[in-house]
Amino acid sequence: MTLVSIITPSLNQARYLREAIESVRAQTYAPIEHIVVDGGSTDGTLEILAEYDGLRSVSEPDRGQSHALNKGFAMAQGDVLGWLNADDTYEPTAVIEAVSALEGVGLVYADVTRVNDDGVNPRRIRSRSEFDLWTELNLGCGIYSPAVFFRRDALESVGGLDESLHLTMDYDLWLRIGKRFPVRHVDAVWGVQRLHRDAKTMRLYNDFWPERLTVSRRHGGRFVSPLLIDRYMRNATARRLALRAAAAVYALSGKRPK
Repeated sequence: MTLVSIITPSLNQARYLREAIESVRAQTYAPIEHIVVDGGSTDGTLEILAEYDGLRSVSEPDRGQSHALNKGFAMAQGDVLGWLNADDTYEPTAVIEAVSALEGVGLVYADVTRVNDDGVNPRRIRSRSEFDLWTELNLGCGIYSPAVFFRRDALESVGGLDESLHLTMDYDLWLRIGKRFPVRHVDAVWGVQRLHRDAKTMRLYNDFWPERLTVSRRHGGRFVSPLLIDRYMRNATARRLALRAAAAVYALSGKRPK
């Protein structure tokens, strides 16, 4: 059986960490290696880690989430890799379904259930129903990390995570893998993504925008993209007109969607 390595970056996430660990242990697939890369927590995280036999972990200062993940991937021994943040969880069949779906592709992804801080108000958030590089470049990230698994050789071929990125390192990685390997969507829910006030998704919401646009353009996204228009055009009618105008200009110039 293929060894699957799950990397969990963490910094002062004791409130949620146990649920993440238990969700990995509840998987219907084996063998799984779980590595927690902690950034030097002071909130009881280390005591939680010490409770679990077979859990690999390291706790030391790092240069941010991307650096922590790269450390974890370097420690990992599996041929299939997953990335589970300390405040997220997996559904029990996530890994077994992902391993099966990875046949012939470099990355697979599914949907997530999004919950509030206390776990209430669950709602299914659908990822892109089909991976299309042009769409992903120009509409922004439509793939959620708690529901993504990829092959080690795919990660190594693109050089790991860009440690200069602190918010959209996942988007950048999906694009780089998607340029070189087939990517497959599975119509299932593999992860639970938690929104809370201390999560970067919420706390640094406005900071995501410039980094996301930078990543899009770095990989060939349009200068005037739907991503850009959606950001600045709040009126629905104006937004539709701007999108049509931009599409017409690109079509006339021969820069058609691929």
